[in-house]
Amino acid sequence: MLIVIAAVVTACSAAGDGDATSGVRLPPGGPDPIVVRVPTAGGVVRAYRYPQLDSLAWRSSEVAPALGSLLAFDGDNGTLAFVDATGVPGWIDFRAGSVRQATTKSLSLVASTEGFAIFGVSAEKQLVRLTPAGGWTQEVSHRVRRLFPQPDGSLLVLQDGDKKTNRLLRFRPPEEGAVDSLTFAPPQRSTGTALGDRVYVAVGRQLVGVPVGDFSAPVRIEAADEILAIAPTPSGDRIYIAARGEKSLEVVDRYSASVSGRVRLGGFITELRMDPIGRYLLARPVDGDSVWVVAIATGTLVGVVRTEWRPDLPFVAPDGAVATLQGADVDFVDPVTGKSLVRVEGGAADVWHVILWNGLRPRAKGLDRAVMFQTEDSATRSAGGDATVPTRAADANGVAAPPTPRVPNEHDASAREPEPPREREAPRERGFTVSFAAVLSEEKARDLAREIRVDGSVARVVVTQSDGTAIFRVVLGPYTSRAEADRVGRESKHSYWILEGSP
Repeated sequence: MLIVIAAVVTACSAAGDGDATSGVRLPPGGPDPIVVRVPTAGGVVRAYRYPQLDSLAWRSSEVAPALGSLLAFDGDNGTLAFVDATGVPGWIDFRAGSVRQATTKSLSLVASTEGFAIFGVSAEKQLVRLTPAGGWTQEVSHRVRRLFPQPDGSLLVLQDGDKKTNRLLRFRPPEEGAVDSLTFAPPQRSTGTALGDRVYVAVGRQLVGVPVGDFSAPVRIEAADEILAIAPTPSGDRIYIAARGEKSLEVVDRYSASVSGRVRLGGFITELRMDPIGRYLLARPVDGDSVWVVAIATGTLVGVVRTEWRPDLPFVAPDGAVATLQGADVDFVDPVTGKSLVRVEGGAADVWHVILWNGLRPRAKGLDRAVMFQTEDSATRSAGGDATVPTRAADANGVAAPPTPRVPNEHDASAREPEPPREREAPRERGFTVSFAAVLSEEKARDLAREIRVDGSVARVVVTQSDGTAIFRVVLGPYTSRAEADRVGRESKHSYWILEGSP
């Protein structure tokens, strides 16, 4: 999730929401856009590097159940949160290839922002938080209407109050009890910003903006009529509103707390869907089998594309094309001209989701070797022509303590043809390590480690350095074979991946 948010913020801060036109491409150097497809009826998960939708980049080794929806991606652990058709949430692990449930119980209102934690509601009045490290529950007094997980790990809960009010509560798991509360008339619509700094609720014709960090200062804005749909831009500086009886969208300026403009359309709107990078807004009309495409940069209607509408489709692809649903197929079209760019036959049978992640990039062959370090003795000998002596290997991140590391790459002859070990050095057995997490919080790592016990062994925390930052890794092993390491990972009942070598 951090990767996705960083990409969105970078794109928006560099050019501003909507600074894009038809056919725009993502700037080079960012994370890879990955299209994930999961059969709606259940099956093998597949991933493609966009726009190469005819070339499979990854597939799961386990099958996913019949899906409800794909929720959010955790880039740190390489897991994609989902909820199946029966309301049971879980994770797809792109490193292990596994698909596993987070619980055996069905939940309602399932939501996730960063993929690591999944929230839901049990029996209408019990909040549930599920993570690979364990769970959290919280009883509330009234029926829950909607959940808003926040990037900082907190949870905003919209619930019933008395007959004439609703309440917005804030919780900070694993702490007990609400830490903030705000009461207002029952809203008809609600949404949150991508950055997690505001929640918007529509009460009749009034839009109420609640700053997540300060419930005491909500902002109220009057729309032309009853609000039917709300869509903030990724940066949150503008909010688009579709009102009943209006053939245009109202544009609200967050900072002036007023309607700053209108986008004229050809009819009445029932739903809005924002491009994650803020170039286009898709507006679903009350009637017909098309959507209207609004360019955020110019605030104008720039195209009409034919498509059916469902929770995952249509969406704006990373290059600005619109993925449309047409019968049994998914067709990527130019948002302005409507011209077909790529058509995926049978694509309608899958649930679609886009993540931004570098984890599927092929590695240079030399990078899979251990990092070598030069000792004082070997440095002295090298003056006489001796090669560097390998002294110890770094961890799986290529990080180790001084002396200065020498990292081979594909241009390095020693990376292509490793030197044989000296006769006085016996070859070392590398083994395989089971890794469960790599996090920045020591407390979080130790809490997770205490939860993991296999064959009488408890997971341990290994501290490494990356660019001067301490990384806390939760691991078991090493084990003599990959099969044994994989068995341990499965029996842990936690998300995991296998690393070659000792941690």
